[in-house]
Amino acid sequence: MSVKTTDWFRLDNSGKIFPEVSNQRETNTFRVQVALTEEVDPDILQMATLGILDRYPMFKVRMKHGFFWNYLDYNTKPFQIQKMSHEVCSALNPRENNCYLFKVLYRNNLIAIEMFHSLADGGGVVMLLQSLVYEYLKLKGYDVSPDNIIKTKYERPVEEEYEDANSKYYNAKNRKHVPEQRAYRIKGTMLPDNLTGLISGTMNTNEILELVRSKELTMTEYFAGLMMHVIYNTQIRYRTHLKGNQAPVKIFVPVNLRKHFPSETLRNFSNFVKTNMVMSRDDITLEELFDHAKQEFKNGMTKEELIRKMSENVAFEKNVFLRFMPYFIKRYALKIGYNMLGMKLNTMSLTNIGKVVFPKSMEPYIFDVTAAVYSGKYNTVNCAILSYRDKLKISFSRSILETNMEREFFRHFTDKGIDVSIESNFVEEFV
Repeated sequence: MSVKTTDWFRLDNSGKIFPEVSNQRETNTFRVQVALTEEVDPDILQMATLGILDRYPMFKVRMKHGFFWNYLDYNTKPFQIQKMSHEVCSALNPRENNCYLFKVLYRNNLIAIEMFHSLADGGGVVMLLQSLVYEYLKLKGYDVSPDNIIKTKYERPVEEEYEDANSKYYNAKNRKHVPEQRAYRIKGTMLPDNLTGLISGTMNTNEILELVRSKELTMTEYFAGLMMHVIYNTQIRYRTHLKGNQAPVKIFVPVNLRKHFPSETLRNFSNFVKTNMVMSRDDITLEELFDHAKQEFKNGMTKEELIRKMSENVAFEKNVFLRFMPYFIKRYALKIGYNMLGMKLNTMSLTNIGKVVFPKSMEPYIFDVTAAVYSGKYNTVNCAILSYRDKLKISFSRSILETNMEREFFRHFTDKGIDVSIESNFVEEFV
């Protein structure tokens, strides 16, 4: 069934919370970026962006306030691409962006999309970026083909792409709330609200896979265990007597639920698994943390547990008192709920977008692909991972000045003889 480009949309279950808990520091935005092999032509990029927006009506919207809920309405204002600044995953100002909830940015050879999480998750944004780069290369006159990978402007959007899949798989009998402790918080010198530090490391994908498989781990399990060890060594070890260091370290790992439940949605459809360990000893080893991450992820990735967490979130929305509460009151209930279920329960996010694929005909024009997620007051350091061809890109975003975690993390691989190419936005120059 086709979707009219002038339709309005309800916010999905995950997307409803973000407008109420976002601000200049907690921006709830994320970026996916492509580096081309040549300089970007902004005029052609503007044409390409306008060309694909009707294919993605879910993104050609603005947020409006209803009596009970926010909703997404068709946006008739023109969309304008912007030159990329030093800011990364900054707060989206609708007044400066013609009320759109995402940006298309360019600089030198880079094309990036930054999006507010109410619209979509990483899976949806990757598809939008693939379409944008394809259309750009077509307008440049290059002989590229979609090869059943790219959604082109000639296709009609279908209703299945816009379903709220969380509500679709909701199970009222499996929605138990499991209380949690507040998580350990990574400490440091806070940067100004408009600044985010970004450090990325590029490694050979096959070398990392060989290392990970030698431990009989998945890549995500390996990185989660290593991240716990980095936090332990740089923040907690030999200081376990301090009260704040006795909170559990929880590495929050989003799970793309499209790989576990049938859905074509472009909207938010992800949940999470996480580590949960109080590091109250001075002799914790990396191998111990690998085992911990592997067991936690095994328990958290069962179908029953994924549905429970999904249903717990949907049940909060379906609460009869909340449903019929006016929006101006409901927003305070949502903030309380997010504090119960949200950011204070996570030490940091480790987002593994996975392998990004482009058609073979497009590969000669694409040098690199990168992702980044915002960092804030509570999750002061976050990490995004993706791979493109033989490159694995790991990007740390931080709202603190210190970079000792990143150094410790990448040193782990150089000590094993793996080359790491480091990039930085040198945020220190703007402080």
